[in-house]
Amino acid sequence: MSELLESPPRHSTRRVMAVVVAISVALSALGGMLWGLLAPAQQLLVVAQDRGAALTGESLHRFDAIAIFSLVSFSLGLVLPVGWWLWKSERGARLFAAIFVGALTGSIAAIVVGNAIAALRFPKSADPVVGSIVTVAPSIETPLVLIVQALTASLVVLLLAAMNPNDNLRHTDPEPDDLDVEFYPPPPSFDSNRAD
Repeated sequence: MSELLESPPRHSTRRVMAVVVAISVALSALGGMLWGLLAPAQQLLVVAQDRGAALTGESLHRFDAIAIFSLVSFSLGLVLPVGWWLWKSERGARLFAAIFVGALTGSIAAIVVGNAIAALRFPKSADPVVGSIVTVAPSIETPLVLIVQALTASLVVLLLAAMNPNDNLRHTDPEPDDLDVEFYPPPPSFDSNRAD
């Protein structure tokens, strides 16, 4: 019975941080690749050397690119913490810190990889003629999207910790069959009001 209640060995903080951050960055980079393949390009009318004017409706694609990236980041912020929460022996403050750092660095990696993929999809035209229409690759121009994945991951960990019934967050109560203890039915109760 004592073997069942013993906690599994914990890993070093560096190892936990390295594993969580590395896997989070790798999966976020895949999310960035997905964004680079999905984000729409913007078409501009060349009005002068190195200056362009957005065609009607094309300026909305800047919003589309940010919205798609935010949706990918939100999805990663939901899925990754749930996966890491299954690592029961490491639940606690340091796992949360690793998830948060992994989400922030993963968002940076997603932007870098996504912008690179988008630039490969829509290469920049060299020295376009005035009056021509050129396609400009989508890009993430605001750093505010970096917080989406980290904020979502933090909220998910908070909800998972709040729903856990145990103070140590690590173990659920063992099943009665696993404790190897025999249970007997309760003794009969004698009610003095009952007529014999």
